Amino acid sequence: PDPTPPRTDLDDQPARMVSAFFGLDNALPGLRFKDADGMPLTFSKRVQDPDSLEPSAFTVITRSGVRVHPLHVTTRPAHEASKRHSVLLIGEFGNEPDDPPVKVKVTGQLILAGGDNAQGLSVDVTPLNDGPSLVLAYAVSPEDIPDDDVPPETKQVIVAIWNGGVTPMEGVSAENHRLGYSFETENGSTIQPIGVGDIGGDNYEYLYLDTESTALRVSMKSNLLMDPRLDGNPDTSIEVAG
Repeated sequence: PDPTPPRTDLDDQPARMVSAFFGLDNALPGLRFKDADGMPLTFSKRVQDPDSLEPSAFTVITRSGVRVHPLHVTTRPAHEASKRHSVLLIGEFGNEPDDPPVKVKVTGQLILAGGDNAQGLSVDVTPLNDGPSLVLAYAVSPEDIPDDDVPPETKQVIVAIWNGGVTPMEGVSAENHRLGYSFETENGSTIQPIGVGDIGGDNYEYLYLDTESTALRVSMKSNLLMDPRLDGNPDTSIEVAG
């Protein structure tokens, strides 16, 4: 069973759309939407009811000013109740380099966790050629995540959310992946996770810490993870919500 998501500082702040990532241009795999564009949006709060998502609630604006709705929207692949910060838009959103998408707006009803309505939120689009970056991170207890492989010495878990789906780049070992992450803590020290979980498949990773010291910021070295287009990540960091 998927645990009930714990509250974090993000729940006490106004809802934000934190990223729109132009991940795939005419290259979506599969059958139903093969060769469509793919663009994950990430919000600071979870989507309350994935079944209520409507393509007409989202408007993508291209550089020339063309406004389009997606053909399909879904919280998959990060569909578990403990995730759902991201909505994947599928459709035709313009083409790189002639007329790429530059902004996404929520123009319809979209209810987020806690009852916030995301209608009116907007964000600039991360260009196609940019690699994935960290956009959210928050701390939870080990029992708050649906992972059976949490190291027994884990005292807390930092959930790291990227603006696009990530997997380790070819040739990157599990150890190099782990050591790519580092944390600044409240006592002024720099630490690294003892393990990484939920690797591949979506835009979440679980970072296991063997200390109870509050993590203030998480960073990741460049070119260790890649998006579905095989673009490597830049050096990236984000504050950790308590």
